[in-house]
Amino acid sequence: MGSGNGLLGILIQTIKSKMTGLVTKFKLWTNWNFIKTKIVAKIRDFFASLLGVKPRNKEDYYTVGRWMISKRLMYALVIIVGVVSIWYITTETTIFKRFSEDGVPTYKYNAFRLRTAKGHVKITGKSGYLAYDGNVGKGYVTGEGTLYNPDGNMVYEGTFDQNKYEGNGTQYYEDGNIHYRGTFHDNLYEGEGTLYREDGSREYQGEFSKNMKNGTGVLYDSGENELYNGTFASDCIVYSELLGKSVAEVAECYKGHVDLYTANRESVAVMDGIGALYHAQSDSDALDDDEKVDSVYVLADYYRMGTDTLDTLEEVSEAFGDPIYEGNSGVILPEAIAVNKMNETKVNARGYIPMELDQVFSDVAEVKSFSREYVVYIHSFRRGDIIYSFVSDEEDDDTFNFYYLTGAEDEST
Repeated sequence: MGSGNGLLGILIQTIKSKMTGLVTKFKLWTNWNFIKTKIVAKIRDFFASLLGVKPRNKEDYYTVGRWMISKRLMYALVIIVGVVSIWYITTETTIFKRFSEDGVPTYKYNAFRLRTAKGHVKITGKSGYLAYDGNVGKGYVTGEGTLYNPDGNMVYEGTFDQNKYEGNGTQYYEDGNIHYRGTFHDNLYEGEGTLYREDGSREYQGEFSKNMKNGTGVLYDSGENELYNGTFASDCIVYSELLGKSVAEVAECYKGHVDLYTANRESVAVMDGIGALYHAQSDSDALDDDEKVDSVYVLADYYRMGTDTLDTLEEVSEAFGDPIYEGNSGVILPEAIAVNKMNETKVNARGYIPMELDQVFSDVAEVKSFSREYVVYIHSFRRGDIIYSFVSDEEDDDTFNFYYLTGAEDEST
């Protein structure tokens, strides 16, 4: 029995070894790359033999006037023209075009015939997904259309001009939520529009320029409540427009939460929603005796100038020129509150400034006293009618903790 099983095993192994060669050859012969290589080799050999034989007598030529043209060369040209013609017919004519289920012609993103297409088409991406559904002309995506990502979510829908977003349109986040709806120019937000957060809540509505908030607009909090309405430049609030306004007028611009600190005839209002605070003081000579904003403190350790972000005093000096003042200064009330607010997010080496408060309400406190031993170093620059003062801890610091704005006429009085 054992020897029988051994003979059977040998027989099976012999059959397998014979079949392995046949299977390998079958796989090779049915492999497209192998077939394509063989075809290309045959075509190459054909043309080589066709063109490689030199004409031996006049019968191998066509006579055209004073010229004699090789018959073999003419045959080759006829074959080449025929192949090109067949390729053109199968790719360019409507008979062989691929259509989607709704009858719209569909092209690959790199298809040659897409360059001559006009009107409503569909374009597929490299992996075969629907990348674009809309109008084309003169080799460009132009007119109304919709752009998709590989997941099938819309990237943009609206008008195009030569492959760029142009005119009215809607841009989406990768997950399909709306990012921006409004007008575009040269792929960028330009004109009126609305910007949305990734969770779908409205962030800003107003004017844009070169993809940034620029002009008048309204800023909203995460609950879509109006937070601030006013002027913007290069994606930032123009804080200087608050200077000289009454407290009531500022309240019309800023609708967010305010923490108010009062002392004698002055007050400091912290506007956490826009990362700033203002100092206001009543004018005893004014008829209404209403507090006017005389300085605005921006709680940021950088300054935006156009598209540039300045985060060192060296960069600030290069942009503003020489300072009109620099030196040590004992803190005043708004500076003390700004230092403490900045310490909540970016701990200062010297810590908080001690302050004695009488908490009148949860968001209103009367300042009884604060430590005036705390010294800051200030670099002040004049730009037009505004004085910009950048506050550092030490004279040798090249960075600043925050900056504030005052009117130039206020500095001279």
